[in-house]
Amino acid sequence: EKNSKKLLLYLTLPILLGLGLLGGYWLRPPSLPRITGYQQITSDGRQKYNITSDGERLYFGQYDSGHFGIGQVSAAGGETATVQTPFPNTMMAGLAPDGSALLVGEFHHMNKQAQVWLLPLPTGAPRRLDDLVVQALTPFPQGLIFSKPDGVYEAAADGSQVHQILTTDGIATDLAVSSDGRKISFTVTDRRTASNRIWVANRDGSKAHPIFTSNTGRDCCAKWTPDGKHLLFERYRAGHSNIWVWSEPQFSLNRQPEALQLTNGPLDFSAPSPSRDGKRFFAVGAQPRAELLRYDGASGFRAFAGGLSASDVAFSADGQWVTYVSVPDRALWRSRADGSDRMQLTAPGKIVVGLPRWSPDGKQIVFMGRMMNANWRAYLISASGGAYEDLVPDAPSGVDPGWTPDGKSIVLSLNNVGTEGRGISILDLQTRKASDLPGAEHLFSPRVSPDGKYIAAISGDEKRLMVFDLAAQSWSELIRMPIGYPSWSHNGQYLYFDSFFSEDPAYYRIRISDHRVERLVSLTEIHRFWGPLGEWAGLAPDDSLLITRDASNEEVYAIDWQAQ
Repeated sequence: EKNSKKLLLYLTLPILLGLGLLGGYWLRPPSLPRITGYQQITSDGRQKYNITSDGERLYFGQYDSGHFGIGQVSAAGGETATVQTPFPNTMMAGLAPDGSALLVGEFHHMNKQAQVWLLPLPTGAPRRLDDLVVQALTPFPQGLIFSKPDGVYEAAADGSQVHQILTTDGIATDLAVSSDGRKISFTVTDRRTASNRIWVANRDGSKAHPIFTSNTGRDCCAKWTPDGKHLLFERYRAGHSNIWVWSEPQFSLNRQPEALQLTNGPLDFSAPSPSRDGKRFFAVGAQPRAELLRYDGASGFRAFAGGLSASDVAFSADGQWVTYVSVPDRALWRSRADGSDRMQLTAPGKIVVGLPRWSPDGKQIVFMGRMMNANWRAYLISASGGAYEDLVPDAPSGVDPGWTPDGKSIVLSLNNVGTEGRGISILDLQTRKASDLPGAEHLFSPRVSPDGKYIAAISGDEKRLMVFDLAAQSWSELIRMPIGYPSWSHNGQYLYFDSFFSEDPAYYRIRISDHRVERLVSLTEIHRFWGPLGEWAGLAPDDSLLITRDASNEEVYAIDWQAQ
């Protein structure tokens, strides 16, 4: 019996020891991913997005001088070169799995779908890929994954055999496929709140779910690491963008964090893309800054207000006060026209501000603002500061608000641009009731004439400048061409506008009486700042053009890291 007990002990001890070692392995603290080094790859200053690599070269979308295009650079760093295409605006979609071509999208205006082309590398004539028209697209060895407004689709590599794999309650972008081809990830933008969430699913569309149970508001642009265990993604918080990593749940009793922040200033980092060996990733690092410029016709473009890093500038009716949005923090400010009595009206990081406008009496400012988990909304604030008020809390959004000359009403858009429903409305500030303009369902960017007789607006495709006669209750077309940021002259005889999203970006004005068009100045040589609302343009009190030059430091960086 004594020998039996010893034998049982000898047999039990190794088992207990093994269980202890296994338990210690299960319960061990996870090794956290960390950054080990940075290397700057480009040095051209252009705005960039959506990086991909064949191992030797990086390809990325870029924006410069009014056009979207594609750049390339050695993965080890060096001079940036432009990938030539015959298209005025080109969307960077991805690299063919064998590295022989880029998949690109040709598009002509904002927020629309693109035709897909195969662009041979290093040179060659582009070839249209079947009749595909997509919102976003990514290639993978077995074919293509792409999205349309109603969901996500799969197709063969030549664009044939299209079939829908899942529907989305929102617009799906930033598509990515894991290296084994089994999983996909994508960003879904909520149509109501405009917040972004990252979803994952099996490639057949099954088991689709957001990777985070709570909505953090601004996550996007996820890419799988080569081993398929991690997603690198971009997160916007407190006014800054950084790269985070989310790890696939592993078999462990230790609670894993949902996500870990990898970068942390002083640059804003975006658009992560893992290298092929997974030891580093590439990302865009930026220090956004703008320089306010004025064009006077004689001496050309010169710094205005000391080259203030600001956009969305508006003057009071008497020209004595100015309000603007600071760059990069997108806070609302006001001051006297000479720069004195400056006051910050909103807190940076809490709300992103756009397009402020003074009330006729100079006592209030209306603006559009966007909080972390909300769409753009119209707000009203005292010029002396204080709390701001949501003007139409029950509306889907509040975009581009402006005053009527009597100061009693606000003209604005109460739905997302390009969607069905209300187009342009007039909000009575006393009753807080909004009345919709007839025939304006697909119009946006309303501007009231100084005499209050007309309301100008842009069509949803940004190709028609329209005017509504309030007395006749009817619309008429002024001109058909790319249109952006219309502004009435102070005497009400002209409408000034930008054609930034065209083959020949320039600033124009059109006379209301006879529709005579004048091309005032080319904008092709100005590297303009692209903000949340595109490239802003406006007028000074003397009707001279104001624009913002991009003075940012924005480059591609290679970031060495250890995943675990």
